[in-house]
Amino acid sequence: MLKTRLALFSFIRAIIDFVIIVASWLIVYPLRFNLGLFDSTKGVSDFKRHLILTLPIVAICFISFKLTKLYEPKRGRNFFLVWVDLLKTVLFSCLLIFSLFYFISDVPYSRKLLTMFCVVLLLGLSVDHILLMSIIRFFRKKGYNQRYFAVIGTTPRALTLVEDIEALTWLGLRCAFFIDENPVEEGKKILGRSVYGPMEKLVEKSQHHGVDEVYLAIEGQGSKKAYPLLESLQLEGYKVRILPDWGNLVYMGNPVATQIGSQVLFSAGDSPLSSKSLLLKRGFDIICSLAMLIVMSIPMILIALMVKLTSKGPIFYRQVRLGYNQRKFVMLKFRTMGNDAEKSGPNWTAKNDNRRTVVGKWLRVFSLDELPQLINVFKGDMSLVGPRPEQPSFAKNFSEEYKRYMLRHNVKAGLTGWAQINGYRGDTSLRKRLLYDLYYIRNWSFAFDFWILIRTPVHVIKGENAY
Repeated sequence: MLKTRLALFSFIRAIIDFVIIVASWLIVYPLRFNLGLFDSTKGVSDFKRHLILTLPIVAICFISFKLTKLYEPKRGRNFFLVWVDLLKTVLFSCLLIFSLFYFISDVPYSRKLLTMFCVVLLLGLSVDHILLMSIIRFFRKKGYNQRYFAVIGTTPRALTLVEDIEALTWLGLRCAFFIDENPVEEGKKILGRSVYGPMEKLVEKSQHHGVDEVYLAIEGQGSKKAYPLLESLQLEGYKVRILPDWGNLVYMGNPVATQIGSQVLFSAGDSPLSSKSLLLKRGFDIICSLAMLIVMSIPMILIALMVKLTSKGPIFYRQVRLGYNQRKFVMLKFRTMGNDAEKSGPNWTAKNDNRRTVVGKWLRVFSLDELPQLINVFKGDMSLVGPRPEQPSFAKNFSEEYKRYMLRHNVKAGLTGWAQINGYRGDTSLRKRLLYDLYYIRNWSFAFDFWILIRTPVHVIKGENAY
Protein backbone atom coordinates (compact mmCIF):
# COMPACT_ATOMS: atom_id res chain seq x y z
CA MET A 1 0.00 0.00 0.00
CA LEU A 2 2.80 2.42 0.92
CA LYS A 3 4.63 1.83 -2.37
CA THR A 4 1.35 2.35 -4.26
CA ARG A 5 0.74 5.69 -2.54
CA LEU A 6 4.34 6.74 -3.15
CA ALA A 7 4.09 5.86 -6.84
CA LEU A 8 0.82 7.79 -7.13
CA PHE A 9 2.27 10.84 -5.41
CA SER A 10 5.37 10.75 -7.65
CA PHE A 11 3.14 10.51 -10.71
CA ILE A 12 1.04 13.52 -9.62
CA ARG A 13 4.18 15.53 -8.88
CA ALA A 14 5.63 14.61 -12.29
CA ILE A 15 2.43 15.84 -13.99
CA ILE A 16 2.66 19.16 -12.13
CA ASP A 17 6.35 19.46 -13.05
CA PHE A 18 5.46 18.74 -16.68
CA VAL A 19 3.01 21.66 -16.65
CA ILE A 20 5.61 23.92 -15.00
CA ILE A 21 8.29 23.05 -17.58
CA VAL A 22 5.93 23.68 -20.50
CA ALA A 23 4.63 26.92 -18.96
CA SER A 24 8.18 28.13 -18.22
CA TRP A 25 9.29 27.44 -21.80
CA LEU A 26 6.26 29.24 -23.27
CA ILE A 27 6.48 32.22 -20.88
CA VAL A 28 10.10 33.07 -21.68
CA TYR A 29 9.29 33.68 -25.36
CA PRO A 30 7.24 36.88 -24.79
CA LEU A 31 9.55 37.88 -21.93
CA ARG A 32 12.52 37.69 -24.27
CA PHE A 33 11.15 38.92 -27.59
CA ASN A 34 7.91 40.86 -27.03
CA LEU A 35 8.49 43.09 -24.00
CA GLY A 36 11.42 44.98 -25.49
CA LEU A 37 13.61 44.44 -22.44
CA PHE A 38 16.50 43.13 -24.55
CA ASP A 39 17.79 43.78 -28.05
CA SER A 40 17.27 41.00 -30.60
CA THR A 41 20.42 41.40 -32.68
CA LYS A 42 20.24 37.76 -33.83
CA GLY A 43 16.64 38.08 -34.92
CA VAL A 44 13.38 36.86 -33.45
CA SER A 45 12.76 33.14 -33.45
CA ASP A 46 9.53 31.91 -35.01
CA PHE A 47 7.04 31.04 -32.25
CA LYS A 48 6.00 27.84 -34.05
CA ARG A 49 9.60 26.66 -33.94
CA HIS A 50 9.71 27.61 -30.28
CA LEU A 51 6.56 25.56 -29.72
CA ILE A 52 7.98 22.53 -31.56
CA LEU A 53 11.04 22.58 -29.30
CA THR A 54 8.82 22.21 -26.21
CA LEU A 55 8.84 18.40 -26.38
CA PRO A 56 12.65 17.97 -26.48
CA ILE A 57 12.98 20.57 -23.69
CA VAL A 58 10.56 18.59 -21.51
CA ALA A 59 12.36 15.34 -22.34
CA ILE A 60 15.76 16.81 -21.41
CA CYS A 61 14.38 18.12 -18.09
CA PHE A 62 12.90 14.75 -17.12
CA ILE A 63 16.11 12.97 -18.08
CA SER A 64 17.91 15.38 -15.77
CA PHE A 65 15.35 14.75 -13.01
CA LYS A 66 15.97 11.03 -13.35
CA LEU A 67 19.77 11.31 -13.34
CA THR A 68 19.79 13.64 -10.31
CA LYS A 69 17.24 11.42 -8.47
CA LEU A 70 14.90 14.34 -7.89
CA TYR A 71 11.91 12.11 -7.18
CA GLU A 72 13.57 9.94 -4.55
CA PRO A 73 11.78 10.10 -1.15
CA LYS A 74 12.90 13.11 0.90
CA ARG A 75 10.91 12.51 4.08
CA GLY A 76 13.86 13.35 6.35
CA ARG A 77 15.34 16.33 4.45
CA ASN A 78 14.78 19.97 5.37
CA PHE A 79 13.49 22.63 2.98
CA PHE A 80 16.87 24.20 2.30
CA LEU A 81 18.49 20.90 1.29
CA VAL A 82 15.52 20.12 -0.96
CA TRP A 83 15.94 23.52 -2.62
CA VAL A 84 19.67 22.85 -3.09
CA ASP A 85 18.73 19.56 -4.82
CA LEU A 86 16.36 21.50 -7.07
CA LEU A 87 19.07 24.03 -7.89
CA LYS A 88 21.49 21.26 -8.88
CA THR A 89 18.81 19.60 -11.02
CA VAL A 90 17.87 22.81 -12.85
CA LEU A 91 21.51 23.71 -13.48
CA PHE A 92 22.13 20.24 -14.90
CA SER A 93 18.99 20.51 -17.07
CA CYS A 94 20.10 23.88 -18.40
CA LEU A 95 23.57 22.54 -19.15
CA LEU A 96 22.00 19.80 -21.28
CA ILE A 97 19.71 22.33 -22.99
CA PHE A 98 22.64 24.65 -23.75
CA SER A 99 24.40 21.66 -25.31
CA LEU A 100 21.32 20.94 -27.44
CA PHE A 101 21.21 24.47 -28.82
CA TYR A 102 24.90 24.39 -29.54
CA PHE A 103 24.22 21.65 -32.10
CA ILE A 104 21.20 23.41 -33.63
CA SER A 105 22.90 26.75 -34.13
CA ASP A 106 20.59 27.63 -37.02
CA VAL A 107 17.94 28.58 -34.44
CA PRO A 108 18.42 32.23 -33.39
CA TYR A 109 18.21 31.66 -29.64
CA SER A 110 20.34 33.80 -27.37
CA ARG A 111 21.86 32.89 -24.08
CA LYS A 112 19.50 35.43 -22.50
CA LEU A 113 16.42 33.37 -23.36
CA LEU A 114 17.94 30.14 -22.07
CA THR A 115 19.13 31.85 -18.87
CA MET A 116 15.66 33.32 -18.34
CA PHE A 117 14.19 29.84 -18.83
CA CYS A 118 16.51 28.44 -16.14
CA VAL A 119 15.48 31.16 -13.68
CA VAL A 120 11.75 30.80 -14.38
CA LEU A 121 12.00 27.00 -14.19
CA LEU A 122 13.82 27.15 -10.86
CA LEU A 123 11.21 29.52 -9.42
CA GLY A 124 8.35 27.36 -10.65
CA LEU A 125 9.80 24.07 -9.38
CA SER A 126 10.80 25.65 -6.06
CA VAL A 127 7.26 26.87 -5.40
CA ASP A 128 5.85 23.51 -6.51
CA HIS A 129 8.11 21.23 -4.47
CA ILE A 130 8.33 23.39 -1.33
CA LEU A 131 4.57 23.98 -1.31
CA LEU A 132 3.85 20.27 -1.74
CA MET A 133 6.31 19.43 1.05
CA SER A 134 4.66 21.98 3.34
CA ILE A 135 1.20 20.58 2.66
CA ILE A 136 2.35 17.00 3.21
CA ARG A 137 4.15 17.88 6.45
CA PHE A 138 1.06 19.75 7.68
CA PHE A 139 -1.09 16.65 7.19
CA ARG A 140 1.57 14.44 8.77
CA LYS A 141 1.45 16.60 11.90
CA LYS A 142 -2.32 16.07 11.89
CA GLY A 143 -1.80 12.32 11.81
CA TYR A 144 -2.17 11.61 8.07
CA ASN A 145 0.35 10.01 5.69
CA GLN A 146 1.95 8.06 8.53
CA ARG A 147 4.50 5.28 8.21
CA TYR A 148 4.72 2.79 11.05
CA PHE A 149 7.75 1.00 12.39
CA ALA A 150 8.46 -1.72 14.93
CA VAL A 151 11.43 -1.74 17.29
CA ILE A 152 13.27 -4.86 18.41
CA GLY A 153 14.46 -4.18 21.94
CA THR A 154 13.40 -1.99 24.87
CA THR A 155 16.85 -0.75 25.87
CA PRO A 156 17.35 2.95 26.75
CA ARG A 157 18.88 3.43 23.27
CA ALA A 158 15.76 1.97 21.67
CA LEU A 159 13.47 4.25 23.66
CA THR A 160 15.59 7.31 22.88
CA LEU A 161 15.41 6.39 19.19
CA VAL A 162 11.60 6.32 19.28
CA GLU A 163 11.41 9.60 21.22
CA ASP A 164 13.80 11.33 18.80
CA ILE A 165 11.86 10.15 15.74
CA GLU A 166 8.43 11.04 17.06
CA ALA A 167 9.58 14.45 18.28
CA LEU A 168 9.88 15.34 14.58
CA THR A 169 6.16 15.09 13.88
CA TRP A 170 6.57 16.29 10.28
CA LEU A 171 8.40 13.05 9.46
CA GLY A 172 5.17 11.12 9.80
CA LEU A 173 6.88 8.14 11.44
CA ARG A 174 5.21 6.38 14.38
CA CYS A 175 6.18 3.37 16.45
CA ALA A 176 3.61 0.57 16.28
CA PHE A 177 5.03 -1.81 18.91
CA PHE A 178 8.15 -3.23 20.58
CA ILE A 179 9.44 -6.81 20.49
CA ASP A 180 11.48 -8.07 23.43
CA GLU A 181 12.67 -11.55 24.43
CA ASN A 182 12.61 -10.70 28.13
CA PRO A 183 9.44 -12.31 29.68
CA VAL A 184 9.39 -9.52 32.29
CA GLU A 185 8.86 -6.89 29.57
CA GLU A 186 6.26 -8.88 27.60
CA GLY A 187 2.75 -7.46 27.91
CA LYS A 188 3.90 -4.09 29.23
CA LYS A 189 3.19 -0.68 27.72
CA ILE A 190 6.27 1.42 26.98
CA LEU A 191 5.83 4.95 25.59
CA GLY A 192 2.20 3.98 25.10
CA ARG A 193 3.09 1.00 22.84
CA SER A 194 2.64 -2.68 23.54
CA VAL A 195 5.64 -4.92 24.11
CA TYR A 196 5.29 -8.33 22.46
CA GLY A 197 7.35 -11.47 22.81
CA PRO A 198 8.93 -13.80 22.06
CA MET A 199 10.90 -12.85 18.95
CA GLU A 200 9.00 -15.33 16.76
CA LYS A 201 5.97 -13.02 16.86
CA LEU A 202 7.83 -10.32 14.90
CA VAL A 203 6.57 -11.32 11.44
CA GLU A 204 2.99 -11.92 12.62
CA LYS A 205 2.75 -8.63 14.53
CA SER A 206 4.42 -6.66 11.72
CA GLN A 207 1.81 -7.89 9.25
CA HIS A 208 -1.02 -7.32 11.72
CA HIS A 209 -0.02 -3.72 12.54
CA GLY A 210 0.85 -2.82 8.94
CA VAL A 211 4.36 -1.64 9.71
CA ASP A 212 6.62 -0.46 6.89
CA GLU A 213 9.98 -0.57 8.68
CA VAL A 214 11.62 -2.61 11.43
CA TYR A 215 14.43 -1.22 13.58
CA LEU A 216 16.90 -3.55 15.28
CA ALA A 217 18.09 -1.90 18.51
CA ILE A 218 19.75 -4.78 20.37
CA GLU A 219 23.09 -6.56 20.19
CA GLY A 220 24.42 -10.02 21.03
CA GLN A 221 22.37 -13.22 21.04
CA GLY A 222 19.08 -11.37 20.70
CA SER A 223 20.14 -9.81 17.41
CA LYS A 224 21.33 -13.18 16.05
CA LYS A 225 17.90 -14.63 16.75
CA ALA A 226 16.26 -11.68 14.98
CA TYR A 227 18.26 -11.88 11.74
CA PRO A 228 16.36 -14.84 10.12
CA LEU A 229 13.06 -13.09 10.88
CA LEU A 230 14.35 -9.79 9.53
CA GLU A 231 15.48 -11.58 6.38
CA SER A 232 11.93 -12.88 5.85
CA LEU A 233 10.51 -9.39 6.27
CA GLN A 234 13.13 -7.87 3.98
CA LEU A 235 12.22 -10.34 1.22
CA GLU A 236 8.59 -9.28 1.57
CA GLY A 237 9.50 -5.63 0.97
CA TYR A 238 9.88 -4.32 4.52
CA LYS A 239 12.67 -1.82 5.18
CA VAL A 240 15.11 -3.01 7.84
CA ARG A 241 17.24 -0.51 9.78
CA ILE A 242 19.94 -1.36 12.32
CA LEU A 243 20.88 0.92 15.23
CA PRO A 244 24.62 0.26 15.80
CA ASP A 245 26.05 0.19 19.29
CA TRP A 246 29.06 2.52 19.25
CA GLY A 247 29.82 1.99 22.95
CA ASN A 248 31.84 4.98 24.18
CA LEU A 249 32.98 5.88 20.67
CA VAL A 250 31.82 9.12 19.10
CA TYR A 251 30.94 9.04 15.43
CA MET A 252 31.80 12.16 13.44
CA GLY A 253 29.66 13.00 10.45
CA ASN A 254 27.78 10.14 8.83
CA PRO A 255 29.43 6.80 9.60
CA VAL A 256 31.15 5.60 6.43
CA ALA A 257 30.65 2.01 5.29
CA THR A 258 33.68 0.37 3.69
CA GLN A 259 33.41 -3.01 2.00
CA ILE A 260 36.47 -5.26 2.22
CA GLY A 261 35.86 -8.59 0.51
CA SER A 262 32.54 -9.87 1.79
CA GLN A 263 32.69 -7.78 4.98
CA VAL A 264 31.30 -4.29 5.63
CA LEU A 265 33.13 -2.05 8.11
CA PHE A 266 31.89 1.23 9.60
CA SER A 267 34.29 4.01 10.53
CA ALA A 268 33.23 6.01 13.57
CA GLY A 269 35.86 8.72 13.92
CA ASP A 270 36.46 9.98 10.39
CA SER A 271 36.03 13.65 9.59
CA PRO A 272 32.86 14.30 7.58
CA LEU A 273 34.99 16.30 5.16
CA SER A 274 36.30 14.13 2.34
CA SER A 275 39.39 15.15 0.38
CA LYS A 276 37.11 16.58 -2.33
CA SER A 277 35.04 18.51 0.20
CA LEU A 278 38.18 19.82 1.89
CA LEU A 279 39.46 21.12 -1.44
CA LEU A 280 36.17 22.81 -2.31
CA LYS A 281 35.81 24.29 1.17
CA ARG A 282 39.37 25.62 0.97
CA GLY A 283 38.68 27.16 -2.43
CA PHE A 284 35.55 28.82 -1.07
CA ASP A 285 37.51 30.16 1.93
CA ILE A 286 40.21 31.65 -0.30
CA ILE A 287 37.77 33.39 -2.66
CA CYS A 288 35.46 34.72 0.07
CA SER A 289 38.20 35.83 2.48
CA LEU A 290 40.03 37.66 -0.31
CA ALA A 291 36.82 39.35 -1.44
CA MET A 292 35.97 40.35 2.13
CA LEU A 293 39.48 41.69 2.73
CA ILE A 294 39.15 43.88 -0.34
CA VAL A 295 35.66 45.11 0.61
CA MET A 296 36.63 45.69 4.26
CA SER A 297 40.07 47.18 3.56
CA ILE A 298 39.02 50.81 4.19
CA PRO A 299 37.11 50.04 7.43
CA MET A 300 40.03 47.91 8.64
CA ILE A 301 42.50 50.73 7.96
CA LEU A 302 40.27 53.15 9.91
CA ILE A 303 39.97 50.70 12.82
CA ALA A 304 43.75 50.21 12.82
CA LEU A 305 44.25 53.99 13.04
CA MET A 306 41.78 54.27 15.93
CA VAL A 307 43.51 51.45 17.82
CA LYS A 308 46.92 53.04 17.31
CA LEU A 309 45.89 56.61 18.17
CA THR A 310 43.85 55.83 21.29
CA SER A 311 46.18 53.48 23.20
CA LYS A 312 49.79 52.46 23.42
CA GLY A 313 50.86 49.17 21.90
CA PRO A 314 50.63 47.28 18.59
CA ILE A 315 47.61 47.40 16.30
CA PHE A 316 47.21 43.64 16.17
CA TYR A 317 46.90 41.26 19.08
CA ARG A 318 48.63 37.96 18.30
CA GLN A 319 47.83 34.83 20.25
CA VAL A 320 48.72 31.15 19.76
CA ARG A 321 45.61 29.04 19.21
CA LEU A 322 44.96 25.36 18.52
CA GLY A 323 43.59 24.53 15.08
CA TYR A 324 43.09 21.65 12.67
CA ASN A 325 44.65 18.35 13.87
CA GLN A 326 45.72 20.18 17.07
CA ARG A 327 48.28 22.27 15.18
CA LYS A 328 49.22 25.60 16.72
CA PHE A 329 48.94 28.84 14.77
CA VAL A 330 49.06 32.56 15.51
CA MET A 331 45.59 34.10 15.40
CA LEU A 332 45.22 37.81 14.62
CA LYS A 333 42.78 40.28 16.19
CA PHE A 334 42.62 44.03 16.53
CA ARG A 335 43.96 44.85 20.00
CA THR A 336 41.09 45.73 22.32
CA MET A 337 42.94 45.79 25.66
CA GLY A 338 45.82 47.59 27.21
CA ASN A 339 49.28 46.43 26.24
CA ASP A 340 49.86 44.83 29.65
CA ALA A 341 46.45 43.12 29.93
CA GLU A 342 47.96 39.64 30.20
CA LYS A 343 51.00 40.35 32.33
CA SER A 344 49.65 37.89 34.92
CA GLY A 345 48.74 35.29 32.28
CA PRO A 346 45.84 34.69 29.88
CA ASN A 347 42.32 34.96 31.29
CA TRP A 348 38.77 34.88 30.00
CA THR A 349 37.32 38.24 29.05
CA ALA A 350 34.55 39.03 31.51
CA LYS A 351 31.58 41.36 31.24
CA ASN A 352 32.58 45.00 31.86
CA ASP A 353 36.25 43.94 31.81
CA ASN A 354 38.29 47.00 32.85
CA ARG A 355 41.25 45.84 30.75
CA ARG A 356 39.46 46.92 27.56
CA THR A 357 40.29 50.19 25.86
CA VAL A 358 37.62 52.73 24.88
CA VAL A 359 37.82 51.66 21.23
CA GLY A 360 38.14 48.02 22.28
CA LYS A 361 34.73 48.05 23.99
CA TRP A 362 33.08 49.24 20.79
CA LEU A 363 35.01 46.78 18.61
CA ARG A 364 34.02 43.83 20.76
CA VAL A 365 30.31 44.70 20.79
CA PHE A 366 30.15 44.31 16.99
CA SER A 367 32.92 41.66 16.77
CA LEU A 368 34.96 43.99 14.56
CA ASP A 369 38.12 42.97 16.42
CA GLU A 370 37.81 39.59 14.66
CA LEU A 371 38.20 41.04 11.12
CA PRO A 372 41.98 40.39 10.87
CA GLN A 373 41.21 36.67 11.12
CA LEU A 374 40.22 36.92 7.46
CA ILE A 375 44.00 36.90 6.95
CA ASN A 376 44.18 33.64 8.93
CA VAL A 377 41.43 32.22 6.71
CA PHE A 378 43.22 33.30 3.53
CA LYS A 379 46.50 31.77 4.78
CA GLY A 380 44.77 28.47 5.58
CA ASP A 381 45.11 28.55 9.38
CA MET A 382 41.34 28.85 9.74
CA SER A 383 38.11 28.46 7.78
CA LEU A 384 35.19 30.87 7.53
CA VAL A 385 32.99 28.41 9.42
CA GLY A 386 34.05 26.00 12.15
CA PRO A 387 34.52 25.69 15.92
CA ARG A 388 36.22 28.73 17.41
CA PRO A 389 39.93 28.11 18.18
CA GLU A 390 41.07 27.99 21.78
CA GLN A 391 44.38 28.64 23.53
CA PRO A 392 46.46 25.45 23.97
CA SER A 393 46.51 25.72 27.78
CA PHE A 394 42.74 26.15 27.97
CA ALA A 395 42.18 23.35 25.44
CA LYS A 396 44.27 20.98 27.57
CA ASN A 397 42.25 21.79 30.68
CA PHE A 398 38.95 21.49 28.84
CA SER A 399 39.93 18.10 27.38
CA GLU A 400 40.56 16.78 30.88
CA GLU A 401 37.06 17.81 31.91
CA TYR A 402 35.34 16.82 28.66
CA LYS A 403 36.84 13.79 26.92
CA ARG A 404 35.30 14.68 23.56
CA TYR A 405 36.67 18.22 23.50
CA MET A 406 39.61 17.46 21.18
CA LEU A 407 37.22 16.12 18.53
CA ARG A 408 36.60 19.78 17.69
CA HIS A 409 39.98 19.72 15.94
CA ASN A 410 38.78 17.23 13.31
CA VAL A 411 37.92 20.28 11.20
CA LYS A 412 39.53 23.70 10.82
CA ALA A 413 38.74 26.37 13.39
CA GLY A 414 36.33 29.00 12.12
CA LEU A 415 35.81 32.73 12.06
CA THR A 416 32.20 31.99 12.96
CA GLY A 417 30.49 28.79 14.04
CA TRP A 418 27.27 27.02 14.96
CA ALA A 419 27.84 27.54 18.69
CA GLN A 420 28.56 31.26 18.23
CA ILE A 421 25.42 32.12 16.26
CA ASN A 422 23.38 30.29 18.92
CA GLY A 423 24.79 32.58 21.62
CA TYR A 424 27.53 30.34 23.04
CA ARG A 425 30.69 32.41 22.91
CA GLY A 426 32.99 34.00 25.47
CA ASP A 427 32.24 33.16 29.10
CA THR A 428 29.28 30.85 28.43
CA SER A 429 28.60 27.17 29.08
CA LEU A 430 31.54 25.16 27.78
CA ARG A 431 29.43 22.01 27.68
CA LYS A 432 26.81 23.68 25.48
CA ARG A 433 29.48 25.06 23.15
CA LEU A 434 31.01 21.61 22.82
CA LEU A 435 27.63 20.05 22.02
CA TYR A 436 26.99 22.63 19.30
CA ASP A 437 30.50 22.21 17.86
CA LEU A 438 30.19 18.42 17.71
CA TYR A 439 26.76 18.73 16.13
CA TYR A 440 28.27 20.96 13.44
CA ILE A 441 31.09 18.48 12.76
CA ARG A 442 28.74 15.49 12.57
CA ASN A 443 26.29 17.28 10.28
CA TRP A 444 28.70 19.31 8.15
CA SER A 445 27.63 20.26 4.64
CA PHE A 446 28.10 23.26 2.35
CA ALA A 447 24.43 24.10 2.91
CA PHE A 448 25.04 24.14 6.69
CA ASP A 449 28.05 26.46 6.22
CA PHE A 450 25.97 28.85 4.08
CA TRP A 451 23.21 28.86 6.69
CA ILE A 452 25.68 29.78 9.45
CA LEU A 453 27.24 32.54 7.31
CA ILE A 454 23.80 33.98 6.52
CA ARG A 455 22.85 34.06 10.20
CA THR A 456 26.18 35.48 11.44
CA PRO A 457 25.47 39.18 10.63
CA VAL A 458 22.20 38.98 12.59
CA HIS A 459 24.03 37.55 15.58
CA VAL A 460 26.76 40.21 15.29
CA ILE A 461 24.18 43.01 15.29
CA LYS A 462 22.52 41.55 18.39
CA GLY A 463 25.94 41.56 20.10
CA GLU A 464 24.95 38.64 22.35
CA ASN A 465 27.69 37.71 24.87
CA ALA A 466 30.15 40.01 23.01
CA TYR A 467 32.41 41.54 25.63
